[in-house]
Amino acid sequence: MFFKRTKKQPQSDHVTVTLNQVKQAIRQFEEDMPALINRTALILDDKRIDLSRLKRYLGGVPDQNFYMSRETYEVFEEEDKLVPYYLDMVQSAVDNYISDTGQLPLVEDAWLPEVHYRLLATESYLKETPPFPLYITEEEMMLTHRAAHFE
Repeated sequence: MFFKRTKKQPQSDHVTVTLNQVKQAIRQFEEDMPALINRTALILDDKRIDLSRLKRYLGGVPDQNFYMSRETYEVFEEEDKLVPYYLDMVQSAVDNYISDTGQLPLVEDAWLPEVHYRLLATESYLKETPPFPLYITEEEMMLTHRAAHFE
């Protein structure tokens, strides 16, 4: 009798996850780490999250990319990958402007507290202008890209 030899297929450790699952994994990672290590340790230079470090919380390495703002800790999916890049750049410019002038760099007469990019650029706080508006929230003067935050 002959037995058919089969090659064992390597088990893939890739998984598909939701944004909420990634956020929960990040929170768990931060809880499990020593006090000196926070979630920003997961952020790569291009704002991608190093998902291999979340493998134990997600049951594998996600087959999609997620991104995080170092300044606001907000997590984004692939289609919004530019948002954390601009959030971090503009948050730093806003913080420096407030520190130097004691004022908020806001667009005058805007119905929402929109960041005044031209003012920040003119005063050399901002080198690049985001292609979408950012708003200053009352919570520690953090930025958001969501106008709905103010409804």
